[in-house]
Amino acid sequence: MLWSAPTAALHAEPIVPSLSEREWVLSRSQEEQRAHAFLILSRGGTLLGEKLTELPSPSLLWLPSHGAWTVRVDAGARGYMLSVNDDFLNRTVSGTPEGSLLRSTTSRTTLVPAQRLQGRAEEIGHSFQALAHEVRAPDRGSMAIIGAHVTLICLHLWRMAQADASAEAGLRGTGHHVLQQFRQLVELRYREHWSIKRYADALGVTEDRLHAVCVRNAGRPPRSLVFDRMVQDACMRLQQMDVPIEQIAFSLGFKDPAYFNRFFKKHVGVPPGSYRRRAKAQRVGNTNSYAAWP
Repeated sequence: MLWSAPTAALHAEPIVPSLSEREWVLSRSQEEQRAHAFLILSRGGTLLGEKLTELPSPSLLWLPSHGAWTVRVDAGARGYMLSVNDDFLNRTVSGTPEGSLLRSTTSRTTLVPAQRLQGRAEEIGHSFQALAHEVRAPDRGSMAIIGAHVTLICLHLWRMAQADASAEAGLRGTGHHVLQQFRQLVELRYREHWSIKRYADALGVTEDRLHAVCVRNAGRPPRSLVFDRMVQDACMRLQQMDVPIEQIAFSLGFKDPAYFNRFFKKHVGVPPGSYRRRAKAQRVGNTNSYAAWP
C-alpha cells in the first residue's frame, strides 16, 4: 500500500525503559545520508565520538549525517529516537521562512541540555510521538503530518541553539550580533521586499551602520544578502514545485512575473524556465540530491 512510504524517508521510535543499556551505532553511509535526533526524557545516556559526552535528562541531541557516533542510553531511560533522510529533511525545512537557518542548524551537532529545554521537553516529545505513530501506522496525509512535525522539531532545535549563539555573538561584538539579527529578519521578511532602510529601522541601526556590518562580517552589502536569499528560494521552488512560474513569482512577493524573470536571469544567468528544465534534466541524469543549490 502507498501508506508505507514514510518509512523510506524517516524512522522514529520510542525509547522505552528497559533493564539494560541500549546502544545505537551511527556510521557514515555512501548510499544514504541520514541525520539522527535523540530526546532523553528520563535517566540519561552517553554520546561516544571524538570525545565522550554525557547526555543528561532531559536533553535533545541532534547528529547530522556527516559523522560517526555511538549513542548509549542508560537502563530505565525513556525518550525517543529519530532518523531522517537528508534529502527529505532538506526539502522539508527549505519550504519554511527560516529555511536557510534551519539547514545551518541541522548541519551541525547540537546538544540542548536540561536548563535550555526549560520545560519544553514534553512539548517536543509530542512531535516525536506523532512521528513514531505515523511511521507505525501510516495513513492518508502521513507525509504532510511527518513534514510538519519534523519542521517543529527543527524549529525548537534552532530556537534553543540560537540562544547560545546570540550570547556568543554578544561576546564577540555587536557587529556580529547585528548581522545575525539581520539574517533572521531577512528570513522572515524577504518575500515582502522590504527596503534596506526598513530593515535598518527594525534593527534600530542606520543604513550606513547596517551596510558596514554586512560588508565587514559577511563580505557582502545587505541588499546582496537579501537577493541571495530570494534567489535560493526561487531555485528551490523551481526544482521542487511543479507549478507555473507565474505562481512561484507571486509566492515570492513579485507582483509582475516579467520582473521576476528579469531578476532571476540577472542573478542566475538564465531565465527561470531554462533553469527548471536544466534542473529536471540533471535529476533524470542521476542527480543524488534534490536539495542542491545552483
